[in-house]
Amino acid sequence: MAEKSIFRYKVDPRYVDFTQRVSVSSLCDMILNAAGEDAYNLGFGIDVLGEKNLAWVLSRMCVEADALPAEYDEFTLHTWISDFNRLASTRNFTLTDDSGRIFCRAVSQWCMIDFTARTPADMNTIAGMHEGVIVDAPSPCERPRRIRAVEGIAAAQHRVAYSDIDFNRHMNTMRYIDLMCDAMPIETLERMEAFRLDLNFMHEARYGDVLTLRMEESDGGRSFEYRNAAGEALCRAVFEIR
Repeated sequence: MAEKSIFRYKVDPRYVDFTQRVSVSSLCDMILNAAGEDAYNLGFGIDVLGEKNLAWVLSRMCVEADALPAEYDEFTLHTWISDFNRLASTRNFTLTDDSGRIFCRAVSQWCMIDFTARTPADMNTIAGMHEGVIVDAPSPCERPRRIRAVEGIAAAQHRVAYSDIDFNRHMNTMRYIDLMCDAMPIETLERMEAFRLDLNFMHEARYGDVLTLRMEESDGGRSFEYRNAAGEALCRAVFEIR
């Protein structure tokens, strides 16, 4: 039976913000880095997919943190795939401090695209690669929620630049998160002890696109939506600070 994969991380100074704790985007970066490393180790990483003109694309993700590690803290990350079908693959994560306490949980849902056509690809294309890697363990928290349209105020505008794009030639997940944090009062982020972040990706943001970030506030937190110049929703998020 397949087992969870284990990675060790250290919160180096490059990962912290002015609070000397890991930033939200850096925490998500480490989580997604583990996903990429594990896919590579299991034989269906970006190198193998690239040979088939395919690419992994994150469609939904949630991260639920009870605490934020401080600079130089170390932790253990467990990751596993719990289900796979022709539309999506679900990968889960738990982060544990050195006392054995789980302080963060995450669930990510992935699909594939044809790299040239930029259209969804049938996941059954690589079904054989997933044989023997599904772990019989449930997701560690509620899966990513479906987020409704956000009409609120236009909180920011951003032109996608070189430093925003990744190897898939679209805006990197962490840039979406950083720009949302930039739109929030710095005092809110300074006081943050715990959070839940849900992300839904609908369309890509490509180099040169001009994005408008819309934001609404409610008792449950802040909702965000990125739109392109044509008014299409590219990414929606709900950020609950606890």
